[in-house]
Amino acid sequence: MPRLAFVDGVNIDMYFKDHAPPHVHPFHVDDEVLVVIRDGSVYAGALSSNQLSLVRDYVAANVEELLARWAAFGGG
Repeated sequence: MPRLAFVDGVNIDMYFKDHAPPHVHPFHVDDEVLVVIRDGSVYAGALSSNQLSLVRDYVAANVEELLARWAAFGGG
């Protein structure tokens, strides 16, 4: 599971050969959320609204790079 970024205490990871839709796994302590790369929507889970906002900003600023990594990691 490659770590893509660390944003305000939140680890943003991506799994190898993960299920569709293309998404990232932000973690903070015991909280996890799956955020869809293309539109920043929450697929599952929860984070604080402040942390989720920062994660969405990161995803929005890096959509093309994240989708390229998704393809390279064999995402479904």
